[in-house]
Amino acid sequence: MRTLPTHLLEKAQTYEHSTRISVPAYDTLFAVTQAYFRMHLGEQEASLLVVGAGGGNELSAWGPTNPKWMFTGVDPSEEMLQIAQHKAVQLDIESRVQLLQGTIERLPQSTPKFDAASCILVLHFIEDRQEKLHLLQNIHKQLKPGKPFVLACAYGERESDELQDRIKIWQSYFLEAGYTKEKVDSMGKGIMNISFLSDQEIQQLLSEAGFQNITRFFSSGLFAGWMSHA
Repeated sequence: MRTLPTHLLEKAQTYEHSTRISVPAYDTLFAVTQAYFRMHLGEQEASLLVVGAGGGNELSAWGPTNPKWMFTGVDPSEEMLQIAQHKAVQLDIESRVQLLQGTIERLPQSTPKFDAASCILVLHFIEDRQEKLHLLQNIHKQLKPGKPFVLACAYGERESDELQDRIKIWQSYFLEAGYTKEKVDSMGKGIMNISFLSDQEIQQLLSEAGFQNITRFFSSGLFAGWMSHA
């Protein structure tokens, strides 16, 4: 099996470590999402769309224990997709995985073919509201009617005391994990560069994109997850 270059191995390890600190209960998010998908998909063969598949964490979490699931992943980062592909090979699930560099627009815009979809830790990197809506609309178009979708992203009202308090807790958690104060202060400034929307605004976006039965099912630190149906 072809190994990843050293710099990509280090990048993958850093990403895995920092994400699990940044999103406490990160692995629980994937476990609960799997349970939600299984409840609706049963034991049948299913095709899943993974938006933001770079890094391959969805593949690691859901691939080995769901042998009838096929995965199509899209991500703009070539390096992160290399990491995802490496994981697929390590897990011996590469025959069930298709990875595409770019955005969801690369997928055929014809008859919806996916039985479930996820978009985890992506939406808050898109600043413009209309672009967020466009992404969610495109995901909706790719899903068969009534099929489940999970969205997870940062949330909060940017100027609120409530969000500022959660950011302080988030920083403290990194300090507890051994990060230096200088690094954590820098991260605190950087976190304000991502796009925060309130819970209500995110649910409104999902509704405008065509999703129904929208429910927030997960919240951890600065991040939350919503389940819905196409």
